[in-house]
Amino acid sequence: MATAPENEKDVEDLVKRLSPNAQKTYYISGTQKFEVPKRDVSLSDVFLAVKFAKERFGVEAWDIADTTLEDVFVKVATESQASAS
Repeated sequence: MATAPENEKDVEDLVKRLSPNAQKTYYISGTQKFEVPKRDVSLSDVFLAVKFAKERFGVEAWDIADTTLEDVFVKVATESQASAS
């Protein structure tokens, strides 16, 4: 989700309410990316949360995506490399 940088905490709180197990994986200048376990949320809950966010604080862009095999490979390779060091 991309918002003004001062809304970072609002976005984080919103995502944590959707899923306490969500993990922030990326942040730069108001754009944040989270990994949310599928079992924790429904698409309708995500759409309602984004609608709420748009009304409460400006949402410039947002996206939802399913994890790809490439995403899994990169994550495993990165974790493997980190543990080998």
